[in-house]
Amino acid sequence: MSRAYGRACGQALIELALLVSVLGAVLLWAIPELHQRLQQRYAGQQLLALHLQQSPLREQVGLEPWELEHYQTELGLSIGEGYTLETSKTDDYSFAQGMQPLWSLLDWQDGFSLPLKNLHAASLVASEDDSASMPWLSYLRLSDGWAPKHLHELIGRPQALTTSHYLQKIGFEHVQSLVAVLPFAREFAPSQLRLGFVDVDVVPSGAVSVNTNSCSSGEYCSW
Repeated sequence: MSRAYGRACGQALIELALLVSVLGAVLLWAIPELHQRLQQRYAGQQLLALHLQQSPLREQVGLEPWELEHYQTELGLSIGEGYTLETSKTDDYSFAQGMQPLWSLLDWQDGFSLPLKNLHAASLVASEDDSASMPWLSYLRLSDGWAPKHLHELIGRPQALTTSHYLQKIGFEHVQSLVAVLPFAREFAPSQLRLGFVDVDVVPSGAVSVNTNSCSSGEYCSW
């Protein structure tokens, strides 16, 4: 009985030693490989984020977007060989498709520029795997939030939504000047009735008062 028990314990120890050896070899191979894959994916995520950030700006000033080699050599974002960088700009998203009928009615208005084709996509595709339907990494970013980029857009966009602005463009102020000659129509003068006028000053300058009196320490200042 003791001999059978000893044989079973010896066999269990041998199997355990073999299992630990195999697991150790697998871990010694898997941990560096996993670390390399994680570093590669992290570099790919940084690369796509930077590309989507600077690509609309370069397009706005008329510069060509960076290629994959630029990010690897200039910024050190190496993801290895066998990958290609693909970019595109589209209006294929739900909000743009829903607003397209309304925007088509406003295209004729001058100064009303709210582009719907502003969804930039960047993907890293493994070039050796031509049968893959999904890219290795893919990022999306809306590049234009319709925020005014220049001061004239603060005036031009609201004016484009008013009909009186177009009367002003065809020279209606001359008609106003003729009508304002009449004593009972002085309010129609161009200086009084300004068609399509947009005031960019949210708070009039006269409404802001500054107290020049200095406040002593420990006391509240009255404005």
